[in-house]
Amino acid sequence: MNAPAQNEQQDAPRPLQGRLDDLQMANEFAQLSLKLKKRPLVLFFGRTSFADNSKYLFLRAISQARGYDVVWCTVNADLAASLHAQNLPCLLLGQDIDLTLDILLHAAVAVFTLNPWESLGMSQPMVNCLAGAKQLQLWHGISVKKLTLQLLAYLGARAADVRPYWLSSIRADYVLSTASHFDGYWREVFGCRQLVRAGMPRNEVLLRPATELEMVGAELSERGRKALDSGRPAILVVPTWQRGKWTELTGSNFLAHAVKFAREHKANVFFKAHPTYFGHWNQKDQDVEGLHLVDPGTDIYPWMNRFSALVTDYSSIMFDFLLTGKPVLTLDLAPGDHQSYEPDYGLVPEGDFRINYTTETLGAKLKRALFDDKKRELREAYAKQLFESDPLSACDDLLQLIDALVEQSQQPDFKVWAPGAAL
Repeated sequence: MNAPAQNEQQDAPRPLQGRLDDLQMANEFAQLSLKLKKRPLVLFFGRTSFADNSKYLFLRAISQARGYDVVWCTVNADLAASLHAQNLPCLLLGQDIDLTLDILLHAAVAVFTLNPWESLGMSQPMVNCLAGAKQLQLWHGISVKKLTLQLLAYLGARAADVRPYWLSSIRADYVLSTASHFDGYWREVFGCRQLVRAGMPRNEVLLRPATELEMVGAELSERGRKALDSGRPAILVVPTWQRGKWTELTGSNFLAHAVKFAREHKANVFFKAHPTYFGHWNQKDQDVEGLHLVDPGTDIYPWMNRFSALVTDYSSIMFDFLLTGKPVLTLDLAPGDHQSYEPDYGLVPEGDFRINYTTETLGAKLKRALFDDKKRELREAYAKQLFESDPLSACDDLLQLIDALVEQSQQPDFKVWAPGAAL
C-alpha cells in the first residue's frame, strides 16, 4: 500500500508583495482593521476540505435569517467551486484580492477550527485584516497533545517557521471549552481568557441524522456505503497527525492484522488517514477484501454512528466517538513514546474508557470489544465529564454568542466630548 503524501496541498493565494512588503502591508492592514466600522458579517474558516466544527456551525448559521451575512472562506479553488454548486456563500481567498481584503477588513466576527495562519493560506496580510474582528476558535477536538503556546518550551520562541502559528493563534477572543476540566488547558493553549461552554458542532450528527447539506464533503464510495449497509461489523481506523512522523497504524504490518481480523470475523475495516495527509491511494487498494480506504479529506462524522468500534493511536476523534456508545481502542503507548511531550493522557480526566492494544494483540482486543463489551457504562460516564453541555445544542449555543457579538459590532462605538455644551 502506498502511503499518502505528507504535506497538505493548499491552493494558497499568490503573495501580495515580497516578504518584507508583506510584513509592512500586514501591519498597515491591522491598523485599518482595528479602526474600520464593521459590517454585520460573519466569516467561517476551516480546512481545505468541507469538514469539522466550523462546517456545522456555518450550515446552522445560514439555515435561517439571523440579521447578518454568513460566508465560508477558503484558499481551495475546488472546494469553493463545490460550495458554489450547492448555492452556499463562499469566498475564494485571493481570487479577487481587492474583494478579499475588503471582506476581511470589514468582518464583525471570524470563526476558526484550525490555526488562522493555515486557514488564510499562510498570508500575513490576510491574517492581519481580521485584527479588528472578534475571533472565535472552535479547534478540532479534545487532545492528549500539547498545542500552540504550550510548545514554546519544546520548540523555542526564535523559530521563524512556527512563530506565525503562535502569533495568529493568540488572536482568539473566545475559545470553545466543552468542560470545566479543560478550561485551564485552553487558556494556556491560546492565551485566551474568555472561554465558551458548549459542545462541538460536529458532534451533533453523531446523535441525530445529518441534513442534506451536512452530507456535502462527506461522500463515501459506493463500495463503502454498501459495506456499512451490509450489517457486518464496521471498524473505523483513524491515525492521528504526529507532527510529520508516520504512525504505526499506517504500516503494512498493522493493516495486515486489521484485514486478517476482518476476514476471519466477516467485518469491514475503514481506514481514514488524518486530513493533513492529502495523498491518493492506489486504486488497487480499494479492492482489498475487508478493507476500505476513505479519502483523508472526507468528513466522516455523518457516518460515525454507523461504526461498531473505533481504532486509533491517540487521535482526538476517540473522545467524540464516545458519544456513540461504541468501543474505543487506542495504541498501547507510554507517555512520551512518540514525542517527549505526547501522548499525555494527563491532559484529560482520569477514567477507564478505552481498550489498549498493540499490533500483535489487535485481533484479540477487537474481538473482545465487539463481542464481549464490558465498558459501555464506563464510556458513557466518561463522556459526561468531557461534554458538560447538551451535545445536540452545540450550534445553537454558540450562535447565541455570535449573534451577540454581531449586534455589539453594530452599536455606536464612539463618544462625544462637548465641554461647551449646555448642562
